[in-house]
Amino acid sequence: MKKLNLFLVLVLLALMVGKFASPSVAGGPLYNCGVGVPYLWPNGGANIPFNPDQGDLGPLTNANAVALVQQAFGVWDAVPSSTVSYVNAGQLPVDVDFSNYGPYLNAVAPDGLSAIVFDHTGQIFDSLFGPGSGVLGFAGPEWGDAINCTILEGYSFLNGPAFTDPTYALDVMVHEFGHYTNLAHTVVNGQVLGFADGSGPSPFNTFTPIPGVGDNVIETMFPFYFGPGSGTNSLHADDVASLSTLYPAANFASSTGSISGVIFAPNGATKLTGVNVIARNVADPFNDAVSAISSDFTDGTAQSDPVVGTYKIEGLTPGASYAVFVDEIIDGGFSTTPLVPLPGPEEFYNGAGESSDGTTDDPSQYTPVAVSAGSDVSGVNIIFNAPPPGVIPLTDDGFAEIFLPFSYEICGQPFSSVFVNANGNLTFGAPSSDFSESAAEMLSGPPRITGLWDDLNPGAGGTVSYSVNKNTFTVRYDGVPEFSNTGANTFAITLKRSSNHVDIAYGAVSALDGLGGVSCGGAITSRFETPVDLTSFGSSRINLHNQPAMFEVWTVANPTDIANRTVRFNGTTTYDDQWAGPNDSFDKARAISLPFDSIDITRFTEIEPVGGDVDFFRFNLEADTTLVAEIKTGNMDSFIGLFDAGGNLVAVDDDGGAGLLSKLVYPVVSSGEYALAVTSFADADFTGDGGSGGRYVMDLFAIDGLLLNLGDDNSLELALGFTFPFQGQSYTSVFVNSNGNLTFGSGDTDFSESVAEMLNDQPRIALLWDDLSPNNGGQVIADLNAGSATVTFNNVPEFSNTGANTFSVTLFDDGRIEVVYGALSAVDGLAGVSPGGGAANPGASDLSAGITFPASGVTYELFNAGNPNDLDNLTLNYTP
Repeated sequence: MKKLNLFLVLVLLALMVGKFASPSVAGGPLYNCGVGVPYLWPNGGANIPFNPDQGDLGPLTNANAVALVQQAFGVWDAVPSSTVSYVNAGQLPVDVDFSNYGPYLNAVAPDGLSAIVFDHTGQIFDSLFGPGSGVLGFAGPEWGDAINCTILEGYSFLNGPAFTDPTYALDVMVHEFGHYTNLAHTVVNGQVLGFADGSGPSPFNTFTPIPGVGDNVIETMFPFYFGPGSGTNSLHADDVASLSTLYPAANFASSTGSISGVIFAPNGATKLTGVNVIARNVADPFNDAVSAISSDFTDGTAQSDPVVGTYKIEGLTPGASYAVFVDEIIDGGFSTTPLVPLPGPEEFYNGAGESSDGTTDDPSQYTPVAVSAGSDVSGVNIIFNAPPPGVIPLTDDGFAEIFLPFSYEICGQPFSSVFVNANGNLTFGAPSSDFSESAAEMLSGPPRITGLWDDLNPGAGGTVSYSVNKNTFTVRYDGVPEFSNTGANTFAITLKRSSNHVDIAYGAVSALDGLGGVSCGGAITSRFETPVDLTSFGSSRINLHNQPAMFEVWTVANPTDIANRTVRFNGTTTYDDQWAGPNDSFDKARAISLPFDSIDITRFTEIEPVGGDVDFFRFNLEADTTLVAEIKTGNMDSFIGLFDAGGNLVAVDDDGGAGLLSKLVYPVVSSGEYALAVTSFADADFTGDGGSGGRYVMDLFAIDGLLLNLGDDNSLELALGFTFPFQGQSYTSVFVNSNGNLTFGSGDTDFSESVAEMLNDQPRIALLWDDLSPNNGGQVIADLNAGSATVTFNNVPEFSNTGANTFSVTLFDDGRIEVVYGALSAVDGLAGVSPGGGAANPGASDLSAGITFPASGVTYELFNAGNPNDLDNLTLNYTP
């Protein structure tokens, strides 16, 4: 079984009167089970169950609310060309409110209920979205059977205080229950009425007169709501076709027609995903109009996917002629990500004249497509017209996808198009509107070639243009100012077909800061590559074969020195995982020595191909140490497992590291050989069938002692193994607090150190009490021995992830305390000892002026900007 909703499948927001918006909806089905196969309620959607809440819904009584729910489902039930029907399967067992809604929002397993939750007071919505958010409701499938591709349960939450008008409530319910049935958003007439979009390919208003909001022509599943009277609770032809396509009655196909085809890029070969296709009946263009989004029946994006780029518009009127055109989606939430901007102008299907040549394929002219009952008019393919070489009209932070006259390979992957970004760089596979250049973004984003990545603004001056021939593709930024409309920057980036070389030729450059160079991006780089001086290479080509990123970061302290120079790069390579070899099983694990780090390109570690690879590494561990195994970087959802010498799985981790990366901390009990397996989720049996992959950087090391798993602002109790006398009491354990201090009797997660708390709270040994964050870096280690215990904070940064601080404390069974400081970057903090509980304040000490202090009573020093920390590399002793 598979949980389909990712917290919020759909939300309905008030805008004007209300807005339907979602991060996960699109034309066609909401959820696909496989290529070309959507999730569906079983038995053709007959008797889809729902379980209404027991409570009231804002101004509506429970009886009235349940009646409206039944009426809203009835709107879909009444479609004669579909087999769906709905049944009230009984009320929920409780009145769901703010105190108990969790299990209905995030059920951990199917519970036999498809909840329609009435948030009577609005507290649930205020909690989820914030007070006054305007969110009216959300809905969708909840659980599905991935084997049979059936929906098992659905859910919907409705915001009661918003429903002051029963018609308003009914409108919201009809829309949301479309999603409940697994219908996605569609765009046919809504953009024409709500966004002044053209009734044909913009800017052409081919079909007139344009109706009004109250003329009942807005599709129910349009992602924006125009309010009561806009016809949301009565289905449009587009809604009927969407429902009937998923749940067709026996005569649906035989009594209607359809149109299908493929949407191509200007090169005539690349199939495009996320393009809205509209078919308008020439004789009734607004009432009889149906749409589909290319690739809406697949979650794949690969060109090898047979559904990618395809569309099929069903439920068309037999004997009618339709004008078919591509239309850019302006706004709204879509699971099939809309292609924005389109790679060429919106245009009609033009029959035999369809091509990428805008001089012969007039985007404003269409060839009518006649449909007949029971047949599909296939091959209605649309090829976007190619923007001619010349000026690219880029606005501030804008981008344009330009299709190449040849295939260009970067980092082992061929591309047929490139994104030209306003901020001085080219990216492959995805655009970039980012104006805040940085080395981290250069290394973690898409493959990128940058001449001068800076906050440039071609909308304020200068030009960006491109030129091509059969061997080269060149983008020229000519006199483009920075965002503040100051200066002018000229440079050209040339891609060479035969060698995949890159040449960047600079003219006058006025910007002092920026970034230039080449990067393979997050799928290939280690993300630890460091900047170089591009001018130091002179006229020689910069070698990218041994480094997947070569770039320079210019700052005010290191201003641009690149004007009137040319920087040349050779082509990138595939960067295959040749070092690890065939290490795809426990028996073939590659032998390594600890510590181990695969940052170096000569130790390129990679899960490739996706779904067909797992990497095993073997090494020796000693008892009473702790293994730390971390996947530090990678564009994957990693999953790691540790095996002992007998091949027994002894530890696993999924997301213990940053984001979806893994980090495993394992206290070693027995010395011997172990093996670490690296794969991706959900390859729990480590056979290599995970769902993601690419390069990853793995860091393995063993430490003496016990690694304490401390996060930000938390505490952990540590058993000492002996009795420690402190401030007149005896303790067998101590609380190690992540913010650089130890307390006795209870832990303390307070990050805001103060003398008052030092005096009045728990008995405390403050090493460097500050807002430290071990989860952002470094380690906290405990080393327990007979009669002593040492806790070390090793290279732990402050909360803002700046600097590193190293210090340790050793507690002896005779009451002595030794504090050893290494390098410290924190300027502020508090150090010393106190019995707490309202101790008197003796005044501050200068800890750096002495070596030995009493372990009893109060001794402290508070560091701040006026009295900065000066304990670096000192050792302090507190004696009984």
